[in-house]
Amino acid sequence: MKPIMLRDVDPEDARAAVGGKARGLAVLRRHGFRVPATWVLPAGPGTAGPGAADLSGLAGPGLWAVRSSASVEDDPVHSFAGLFRTELGVGFGGLPAAIARVARSGAGERVRAYQARAGLAVRDVEVAVVLQRYEPPRESGVWIGRDLESGRLEWASGAAEECTAEECTSGSGAGPAGRACLGVQRALDTVADLEFAVLDSGLTWVQYRPVTRPVPAPAPGGGPLTGVPAAPGVAEGTVVCASGPADPSWRPGSVLVIAGTDPEWVPLMAEAAAVVTTSGGSLCHAAIVARELGVPCVTGVADALDRLRTGMRAEVDGTRGAVRVTGR
Repeated sequence: MKPIMLRDVDPEDARAAVGGKARGLAVLRRHGFRVPATWVLPAGPGTAGPGAADLSGLAGPGLWAVRSSASVEDDPVHSFAGLFRTELGVGFGGLPAAIARVARSGAGERVRAYQARAGLAVRDVEVAVVLQRYEPPRESGVWIGRDLESGRLEWASGAAEECTAEECTSGSGAGPAGRACLGVQRALDTVADLEFAVLDSGLTWVQYRPVTRPVPAPAPGGGPLTGVPAAPGVAEGTVVCASGPADPSWRPGSVLVIAGTDPEWVPLMAEAAAVVTTSGGSLCHAAIVARELGVPCVTGVADALDRLRTGMRAEVDGTRGAVRVTGR
């Protein structure tokens, strides 16, 4: 199987053929926005086997990003954010094995847990694979629009975990990256969920998808512990400060309190009454997944692991960004 060049992908029918991520990149390219050099391997039995793809046309020095592009991924209702595998900085010799791992990532507990909580058919998912030339970014960021003229931007320098955030509108409050994101929304005439990287050669776009759930606006008020209102709703339960996704103290219906999430935490998030993290903002993995699953979530509660203990009772208000201890 030979990879398809992104320029040959038709955004109008791309989802069924090469998946949601490739479709979003094709939309950006069609509108003249800069994306990395990109090829796509369609989903199918051949993609999941190491050495199945004919990569002879891609040979050469440099690093690669190997990203998932399932047909269910990045759609207007369910993003499946982070649930399928991505590998960055892969050398050419490592591409066959990385492609196979990404293609097989549609079968796993975290995908099934997300599907069950979201009310979807629980099944394995075939995953197309996006191959991109990769350069470690000087900065990288995420944007989620609220409407065509406003949104929230969060970004970090290099591989740093600490994010800077800004609320952006077309009239004020938007720096260069925010203005670029607003420009994409206007050109696409849609409220967008975007990811970008700032390279030595300038800004490049690495993802576009529709916004699945609105980002909560900053709200006044709060409680004894406050953070970012990341996913709306109020829930109460017994706190579990989990040491990992397999923590034996976890029980469904608990309030999950952790430093931050990655896809391995999704089975617990799907069972949680609410989620509290010490890091992140309203555009982090925990926030996006919690909004799609309907789980109240407060992120960026810096002292949550210092002040909350397993066995406490707590109320989590994801609309206001507040966490209140209700019992010890």
